[in-house]
Amino acid sequence: MKLCVALMTALCLCCSAQGIAEKPKPSEPRWKIDLLRRYEFQAFDRTINYRWMLHQGVLFVSPEKILVYQVNRSRAPAKLAVRDASGGSGNFLLEIRVIGARDGSDVKSLELPTSAEFSKVLATRDGRFIVCTGEILYLYSADFVRLASHALPLKRQVQEEAWQVEVSPSGEEVMLVHQQIFKRDAIWPASEGTSSQTDVEVLDASTLQLTKSFTLPSSLLMWHAADHMLLSGKPLPAQGPFSYGLLDFEGKWSPLSSLEWYQEKQSCGYRVEPLDRQRFAAYGCGRISVLSGAGETLFSLNIGSKEFVGSVQVAGDYLAIQYERRSTQKRTSAYVPVLVAQPLRLDLYQFRSNQQQLSLPLRGSNVYYAVSPGGTVAVVDGTSLELFEPQR
Repeated sequence: MKLCVALMTALCLCCSAQGIAEKPKPSEPRWKIDLLRRYEFQAFDRTINYRWMLHQGVLFVSPEKILVYQVNRSRAPAKLAVRDASGGSGNFLLEIRVIGARDGSDVKSLELPTSAEFSKVLATRDGRFIVCTGEILYLYSADFVRLASHALPLKRQVQEEAWQVEVSPSGEEVMLVHQQIFKRDAIWPASEGTSSQTDVEVLDASTLQLTKSFTLPSSLLMWHAADHMLLSGKPLPAQGPFSYGLLDFEGKWSPLSSLEWYQEKQSCGYRVEPLDRQRFAAYGCGRISVLSGAGETLFSLNIGSKEFVGSVQVAGDYLAIQYERRSTQKRTSAYVPVLVAQPLRLDLYQFRSNQQQLSLPLRGSNVYYAVSPGGTVAVVDGTSLELFEPQR
C-alpha cells in the first residue's frame, strides 16, 4: 500500500513538473473598475434596441494605456444644429475613457459628437489611435492631440450603403471598404441577381493619407484587414462552396491554400481571421489552429463538442480564446428560431510554452476584451472593467 502511495505521489510530481496536468489557478484581477459608478456608462451587455448600442469596446492603445468607449444619448437635450461631418447634431456622444493599465487610474477623457449610424475606436501603433464618428476618421497621437482626419462620404444614391473600417494587425495600414448594393436578389444574395460595387481605400495609419485604392464590381460577404492585403471570401457572385482567400491591392483574389484540411469539411462552419506577423487563426469544426502564411501549424487545440469559439485575439506571443455556448430560441413574433450565444470563459495561451496562462469565467451576455503584447488581459463584463495578468 505504501509503495502504491509513493508511486502515485511521484507520478503527480512528475506531471506537475512537466506542466501536463496542471491548469492555471483561478485568477484575481489586478484591479477592477465599476464603469457605471465612475463614468456613468451603461452595462456593455445592455439590451440592444438600436444599432448605436452596439458601438462600444475596449482596447490597448499601448501596453500602459487601456481605452474603453461607448456611444450613448446625450444626457441633456441637444440644441437644433446642422449636422457636421461626424453625422451628429449633439443627440449622441462617443464617450472615451483612457485608463492606466498599472493601477486603473484615469488618464484622459474625451467626448465627441457622433451619429446613431457608425462609431468605432481602433488602435494603430506607438500609442496612436483612430476614432470613427459618422462620416469622418480622426487620428490621435499618444498624448491625445488630433493629428489628421479623413472623410468617409456617403453618396446616398442607393438603398444599402455603408463604410467599414479596420486596421491591419501591424498597425501600419487603415483599410476602408465602401459597399453599395444597387439591387439585391431576395432569394440568393450571392447570385448574379445581386448588383453591387465595392470601393477599397488603403491609408497610411501614421498620416491617414491615401496610398492605394481599387474598385470591385461586386460586394464582399466578409473581409478582414491583413498586413498589405485583405482576407476575404471570394468576391460575389461566388461559385461553389464558400472559401477564404487573400485579396491584394490590385483587386486580385486567390484562395488561402493553408486551409485545405478545413475545406474538406464543408458540412461544418469555420472562420478565419488574420493575426500579426503574417499569421492566421482558423476555428470551427471542433478545433482551433494558428497557422503561418506558409501553412505551418503554430498552435492547435481541440474544442469540446458543446462549446464554440466566439472570437480570438493575438498580441505578441499570447493567444486569447473566448468560448461560448449556443442555443436556439423561438421568437414570439416569428417562426424562425434565433441562434443565441452565451459567453462561457476566456482562456489565455502562450505560444512559446504552449501553456494555458489564464482561464476567466464570463457572466454577461455580451463581453468585450483586449490583450496586450505582454499577455495582460482587460475584460469588460456588464458594468465591470477588470485587468488580469498571466501566471509567471
